[in-house]
Parts: sequence; structure tokens; C-alpha cells
Amino acid sequence: MTPIRSVRTVRLPGARCTLREWTDADAPVLHEFLTEPAVVDGVLDEEIPTPEVVREAIPAWRETASGEPRPEYRLAAVDGDLLLGLGVLTVTSVAHRRGEVGYAVRTAHRGAGIGTEITRLLLDLAFAGVGLHRVEATVQPDHVASRRVLEKAGLHAEGVSRDHLLVRGVWRDSARYAALATDRLHGGD
Repeated sequence: MTPIRSVRTVRLPGARCTLREWTDADAPVLHEFLTEPAVVDGVLDEEIPTPEVVREAIPAWRETASGEPRPEYRLAAVDGDLLLGLGVLTVTSVAHRRGEVGYAVRTAHRGAGIGTEITRLLLDLAFAGVGLHRVEATVQPDHVASRRVLEKAGLHAEGVSRDHLLVRGVWRDSARYAALATDRLHGGD
């Protein structure tokens, strides 16, 4: 069986955005993005980060990227110099070739297919680049738009996990989705 691979520097162009590694210069706009109310409610499991925390996070992400195998891909979704959102691919099990994807889109750019494109690009990275077999995603069950994004990107609903996440002191259920590398081989996306 082929072991998973590490992609050191990611740049994945799509029709609506490009996924790329974060740079130190991205810190101010990333902080602005992470303080948007919809992002705080839907994405962040912890308190809103300070500008200093964001500035320190980007070099830490680069350090994580040097791991072997690379455990996580935290990527900016941009159109030229404009930050549209972000995407994350985490390798959750090397032995089982399993990972998890997540995305967030700036409020001003929602509804334009950016979330779907980010997710598709992350799936391409996971399957063709890293060599994963299964990729999972979770979403709040009542977040209909995000569920549609995952389905349009090629993930399949697998059920709801009750009290799956403790977010700022409140238990949340998670709708669970997954895609397999073999789905793509058989035209499943």
C-alpha cells in the first residue's frame, strides 16, 4: 500500500479562487476575517483571537507544515491579493489514510460558489496530492447552506453525531459527511 505523501508548498488554482500557504503579510486581513460574527459563530471553537495571536499563528502553521508526514494544511483562499476565505485539511489517521476538511468564506463572498470550490480543491489535495482514502467533514445540522456546499463538493451525508462538540460551553450536534477516493474513481462527485 502506498504511504501518504506530504505536499510541502501548496498552490492550487481554481476558477474562483486559489488555495495557497499563508504569509506573514496576511495576518491583518486574517484577523479581520476571524472577527466576522458569522465566522465566530460558525467556525471558531474558542474565543476571538487577538491580532497578536493571529500574527504568531502563521509561523506556527509553517512549522507544522514541516512535519513528516505533514499533519495539517491550513490554506488561504484568495483571488489575487483579496482574501476570500480559508480551507483546512487535517490528516487524522496516517494508518487509515483518513483526513478531515473544513472551510470558511468571508461574509461578503458567500453564495458565489467559493465554499464549494475550496472544498473541491481540498479534496483534490487530499486524494491526488496526499493520497488519503477517506475525507470527512462536519457541519451544524441546521446550517443548510454549508450542508449544500459539502454535497455539491462531492461529500455524502452519513448521519448526525449528538453532542459532538463543546463550543464555548455549549454542546453542539454535528452532521457528518464523507468522501472516498474510490467515489471519485467511479464518478461519485
